[in-house]
Amino acid sequence: MDKQTEILIVDDQHEVREAIRFILKDKYSIAMAGEVEEAFRFLEATSVKLVLLDIKMPKIDGMTALEHIKKEYPGTEVIMVTAFATLETVRKAVNLGAFGFLMKPFDIDVLTKTVDGVLKGTGDRR
Repeated sequence: MDKQTEILIVDDQHEVREAIRFILKDKYSIAMAGEVEEAFRFLEATSVKLVLLDIKMPKIDGMTALEHIKKEYPGTEVIMVTAFATLETVRKAVNLGAFGFLMKPFDIDVLTKTVDGVLKGTGDRR
Protein backbone atom coordinates (compact mmCIF):
# COMPACT_ATOMS: atom_id res chain seq x y z
CA MET A 1 0.00 0.00 0.00
CA ASP A 2 1.46 3.30 -0.97
CA LYS A 3 -1.54 5.54 -0.43
CA GLN A 4 -2.33 6.85 3.03
CA THR A 5 -5.40 8.55 4.42
CA GLU A 6 -5.54 9.78 7.95
CA ILE A 7 -9.29 9.39 8.56
CA LEU A 8 -12.03 7.20 7.07
CA ILE A 9 -15.57 8.23 8.04
CA VAL A 10 -18.05 5.34 7.82
CA ASP A 11 -21.67 6.30 8.31
CA ASP A 12 -24.79 5.53 6.28
CA GLN A 13 -26.08 9.08 6.81
CA HIS A 14 -24.60 11.41 4.19
CA GLU A 15 -25.24 14.46 6.39
CA VAL A 16 -23.22 13.00 9.27
CA ARG A 17 -20.30 12.09 7.00
CA GLU A 18 -20.29 15.57 5.50
CA ALA A 19 -20.53 17.30 8.89
CA ILE A 20 -17.53 15.38 10.25
CA ARG A 21 -15.59 15.93 7.02
CA PHE A 22 -16.30 19.66 7.11
CA ILE A 23 -15.04 19.95 10.69
CA LEU A 24 -11.82 17.98 10.09
CA LYS A 25 -10.97 18.66 6.42
CA ASP A 26 -8.57 21.55 7.03
CA LYS A 27 -6.30 19.42 9.25
CA TYR A 28 -6.53 15.90 7.88
CA SER A 29 -6.86 13.88 4.68
CA ILE A 30 -10.31 12.33 4.78
CA ALA A 31 -12.19 9.64 2.90
CA MET A 32 -15.81 8.64 3.36
CA ALA A 33 -17.87 5.48 2.97
CA GLY A 34 -21.63 5.11 3.19
CA GLU A 35 -21.56 1.38 3.87
CA VAL A 36 -19.24 -1.09 5.56
CA GLU A 37 -18.49 -3.04 2.38
CA GLU A 38 -17.26 0.15 0.74
CA ALA A 39 -15.10 0.86 3.80
CA PHE A 40 -13.56 -2.63 3.62
CA ARG A 41 -12.67 -2.13 -0.05
CA PHE A 42 -11.09 1.22 0.78
CA LEU A 43 -9.07 -0.26 3.66
CA GLU A 44 -7.73 -3.00 1.36
CA ALA A 45 -6.29 -0.37 -0.99
CA THR A 46 -5.28 2.44 1.37
CA SER A 47 -3.52 2.74 4.70
CA VAL A 48 -5.77 4.50 7.22
CA LYS A 49 -4.77 5.77 10.65
CA LEU A 50 -8.26 6.29 12.10
CA VAL A 51 -11.76 5.10 11.28
CA LEU A 52 -14.79 6.96 12.62
CA LEU A 53 -17.41 4.19 12.49
CA ASP A 54 -21.16 4.34 13.06
CA ILE A 55 -22.59 1.42 15.02
CA LYS A 56 -26.01 1.28 13.33
CA MET A 57 -25.27 0.43 9.70
CA PRO A 58 -27.30 -1.52 7.12
CA LYS A 59 -26.18 -5.02 6.09
CA ILE A 60 -23.03 -5.19 8.27
CA ASP A 61 -23.28 -3.48 11.64
CA GLY A 62 -20.52 -1.36 13.14
CA MET A 63 -19.53 -3.92 15.78
CA THR A 64 -18.92 -6.58 13.14
CA ALA A 65 -16.98 -4.02 11.11
CA LEU A 66 -14.93 -3.04 14.17
CA GLU A 67 -13.99 -6.66 14.80
CA HIS A 68 -12.89 -7.10 11.17
CA ILE A 69 -10.91 -3.85 11.08
CA LYS A 70 -9.01 -4.60 14.29
CA LYS A 71 -8.23 -8.14 13.09
CA GLU A 72 -7.14 -7.19 9.56
CA TYR A 73 -5.66 -3.73 10.25
CA PRO A 74 -4.46 -3.77 13.88
CA GLY A 75 -2.56 -0.49 13.47
CA THR A 76 -5.73 1.36 12.55
CA GLU A 77 -7.56 3.01 15.45
CA VAL A 78 -11.36 3.02 15.49
CA ILE A 79 -13.68 5.44 17.23
CA MET A 80 -17.31 4.39 17.32
CA VAL A 81 -19.84 7.12 16.52
CA THR A 82 -23.40 6.52 17.67
CA ALA A 83 -26.57 7.98 19.06
CA PHE A 84 -27.41 4.68 20.76
CA ALA A 85 -24.71 3.59 23.18
CA THR A 86 -25.48 1.36 26.14
CA LEU A 87 -22.97 0.29 28.75
CA GLU A 88 -23.01 -3.20 27.20
CA THR A 89 -22.30 -1.73 23.74
CA VAL A 90 -19.42 0.34 25.08
CA ARG A 91 -17.89 -2.64 26.86
CA LYS A 92 -18.18 -4.84 23.80
CA ALA A 93 -16.62 -2.21 21.54
CA VAL A 94 -13.72 -1.59 23.92
CA ASN A 95 -13.15 -5.35 24.22
CA LEU A 96 -13.06 -5.54 20.42
CA GLY A 97 -10.43 -2.81 20.32
CA ALA A 98 -12.31 0.47 19.84
CA PHE A 99 -10.31 3.49 20.95
CA GLY A 100 -13.45 5.19 22.20
CA PHE A 101 -16.91 6.57 21.51
CA LEU A 102 -18.37 9.81 20.22
CA MET A 103 -22.05 10.40 20.83
CA LYS A 104 -24.35 11.90 18.19
CA PRO A 105 -25.05 14.72 18.08
CA PHE A 106 -21.35 15.25 18.72
CA ASP A 107 -19.72 18.25 20.30
CA ILE A 108 -17.28 19.81 17.81
CA ASP A 109 -14.62 20.40 20.48
CA VAL A 110 -14.85 16.82 21.74
CA LEU A 111 -14.66 15.51 18.17
CA THR A 112 -11.58 17.56 17.26
CA LYS A 113 -9.78 16.92 20.56
CA THR A 114 -10.45 13.19 20.37
CA VAL A 115 -9.30 12.90 16.75
CA ASP A 116 -6.26 15.11 17.40
CA GLY A 117 -5.33 12.99 20.40
CA VAL A 118 -5.59 9.72 18.49
CA LEU A 119 -3.63 10.93 15.48
CA LYS A 120 -0.96 12.65 17.55
CA GLY A 121 -0.69 9.69 19.94
CA THR A 122 -1.74 11.70 22.99
CA GLY A 123 -5.39 10.72 23.25
CA ASP A 124 -6.99 9.09 26.24
CA ARG A 125 -9.28 6.20 25.54
CA ARG A 126 -12.90 7.26 26.09
